[in-house]
This record gives sequence, C-alpha cells and structure tokens, in this order.
Amino acid sequence: MKLKLRNSRCPTGRSALRSLAAFTMVEIALSLAVIGFALVAIIGVLPAGMSVQRDNREETLINFDAAFLIDSIRSGASNTIGLGQNDLTNYVLAITNIYTSYGPNGNLIGPPITNWFTTKNYSTNGTVVPGNLLTNGATIVGLLSIPKYIPTSSGYFSNFVTADFRTISGAAVDQGASQSSRDFAFSYRVTVEVIPSSSFPYSVLNVTNWQNFASPGTDNRGAPYLISLSQTNFLQHSNDMLVAQNMQNSLTQIRLRFRWPVLPNGGLGGGRQVYRTMASGTNFVAAGFPVPGLTSYFLQPQAYQMAQ
Repeated sequence: MKLKLRNSRCPTGRSALRSLAAFTMVEIALSLAVIGFALVAIIGVLPAGMSVQRDNREETLINFDAAFLIDSIRSGASNTIGLGQNDLTNYVLAITNIYTSYGPNGNLIGPPITNWFTTKNYSTNGTVVPGNLLTNGATIVGLLSIPKYIPTSSGYFSNFVTADFRTISGAAVDQGASQSSRDFAFSYRVTVEVIPSSSFPYSVLNVTNWQNFASPGTDNRGAPYLISLSQTNFLQHSNDMLVAQNMQNSLTQIRLRFRWPVLPNGGLGGGRQVYRTMASGTNFVAAGFPVPGLTSYFLQPQAYQMAQ
C-alpha cells in the first residue's frame, strides 16, 4: 500500500505529494498467521527433541556405570582387603537376592526366599532388622557376585540378584549426600548374573549324566537340566568333560541387565540394556561376611583351579 502525504516544505510554496510504503492490516494478519503455524510446529517438535536428548543422556550414563560395575565385580577379590570400590556406598540404594532351592532334576524344593538390603534396614529369611549393612565395597560386591547357580549335595540353588543405584557418572546435583538428592537423582535397576562360561556349560553329576546350568534342557528321558550319556559315551568324552570343568572353574561370564529409570512407586521405565563380559579366575568364598546367614563370593582374576 502507498500513502499519499502532503509535503508542506515544498520550496515552490505549492503543495506536493510524496509516496511512502507500508503494510495493510490484511498483510499483517497473514504474517501473524504464518508465524503462528511455524510456532505450533516448533512447539510440537520441541518435546520430541528434549525426549531424545534425555534418552541419549541416560544411555551415556548407563554405559559409564556399566563399565564401572563390571570392573568392580571382575576385580572382586581386591574388595576383601579394604582397597576395593568403597565409593559404591555413595550410590547404592538397595540390593535384593531371591534364591530358590532345586533338586538334581530341576524340581522345586521349597518356596523362594527373598533377602533385601537398603541403607536403612535389611531382611534375611523374612526378618527385618534396622541398620545399614551396605557400608563398604566388600559387602556390596560380595552380594552382587553371588553366582546364579550354586551346586549342592542335593541339587542346586538358583539366585536372582538385583540392585538399585543412583547414577555414578551423573551431574553433581545427582550425587549429593542429602536424602532429597537421592530421591530426585536418576536411578536404575541392574540384574547381575555370574555364571560359569556358557561355552562349556556342563558339569558331571554322575557317570551317566552331565548337568547343564547355563543352558537348561531335557535329556532323552525328559529329565530337565540333564544330558544323559551311556557308559561308553562317558568314557569317550571324559577328556572333554575335564576341559569343560577346567574352563568352568577358571572362566566366568558376567551379565548385567539394566532397566531405567526407577520410578517413585518402585516401577521401571522403558529404558533397557544388557552388557556381558568374561572374567578369568576362580570364585572363592570369603570368611567373615557381615551379612548373617549369607555367603560372600568374589572373583579372583589371577587365581586358577584345576578340575578334580
């Protein structure tokens, strides 16, 4: 639109007109409409971008924490002399162990028993006791390193170990000592599985059966967890069995299954990741474990044991 204005300063004394450029109200309304559509699109994409940024941040934290926890478990023997990862006490929130007793054929013997430990109290065999046992790296790593399968004279124990941590590699605001900092920090739940090498999963049960803890199956007679061998086959494969037993005694698989975040009601969000590594050395039982009724297990990365 052009506006006609009278120029009162014309040197000839006569009135003169000049043109000035400007926008009409219709043009301004159309411009505001275009800007409005653009803002709606930007505002609609913004939450998705922030969600992607949050997911990337959480996955990065999990990657760093997974490496730290794997190294702590792999070098578990050092935790028994007070030189281990005592810094874990600042980040652990709770540890739970559910163990179940099974017979030699995989039949259930008795109900599962749940033991749990927090920074305020703990429970073993259903008895709640006030106090914090998670006060040093030896206790924490000892609980996390409990083998998934523990053979017994009448079968085996199956252990399901989970732990809740607040992020170890997060921002400083997530690592404060106050309870509010613990409550609002990014936290996750990790399931720890420590099992013999699955590449050599069999251990001898008797002269006709090999027991398979890592890859459950049935033999040709329907017995679970057993691989039946005839006497001839047993003699033919006795050397293979000894190799497998040596590998089991000196090679351990560590699996960490992460779920995050831990919600205020105890539920879990949609994040998940699995990490797996191998650790050389044998498992040993440490004496003087401070948790009543439980046994501590630690990996010895530089100790090896020959199968008998």
